[in-house]
Amino acid sequence: MCTYRRYIRCILIICGIVIFCANYGLAAGEPSEYLKYQEPPPPASSWFTASGYVFSLLLTFLLVLGLAYFTSRFLGQKMNGSAGFNNQGTIHSTLVLGPNRAVYVVETAGKFMVLGVTEQSISLLREITDPEDIEQLKARAALAVPSEQFADVFQRQLLALKQINKKFPAVFGLDTQEINEKEHENVRGRGK
Repeated sequence: MCTYRRYIRCILIICGIVIFCANYGLAAGEPSEYLKYQEPPPPASSWFTASGYVFSLLLTFLLVLGLAYFTSRFLGQKMNGSAGFNNQGTIHSTLVLGPNRAVYVVETAGKFMVLGVTEQSISLLREITDPEDIEQLKARAALAVPSEQFADVFQRQLLALKQINKKFPAVFGLDTQEINEKEHENVRGRGK
C-alpha cells in the first residue's frame, strides 16, 4: 500500500512539473494579439460633452444648496416650536451676583418667574403671582429707554477720540501748530 501512495505522489509531481514547464514555454513563445500593447484612443471631448458636465455640476450644487436651506428651515421650526410658543420670553431685570452667577426676573408663557442662574444650572427661585407686582414689572418694561443706535454710539466715541488727540498732541505725533492749521482749513472748507 505504501508503494501505491509513492506511485501516486510521483505521478502528481511529474504532472505538476510538466504543466509548469508547458505554461512557461507557452508564455515565452511568440506574443499574440491578446497581450500586444495598444495606444489608448484619444478622449472624445466636444463642446456638448463639456457643457453637459458643467450643467450637471451646477444642477448638483443647486440641489445640495436647496436641501441645506430646507433642512435648516425645518430644523429651525422644530427647535422654535418645541417650547410650545413662539415668543421665547422677556428678561425684565438682572442682578449679577458674581462671575457666572445671576438672578433674573423673566416673563415667559404669561408667567413671571425669578430664576437663579449659574454655570451648571438654572433654578426657579419664585413665581410672581401678585397682580400688583406684575403690573409694576410691566410698567417698568414700558418705560424702558430704547437702546442706542450703533451710529450714535460710534459718533460719540469718534468725538471722544478727537478730543483725546487735541489733549495729547505729542502722543499722536502732531504739533499744536499743525493741529490749529488743520482745524482752520476744515472750518474754511465747511464754510464754502
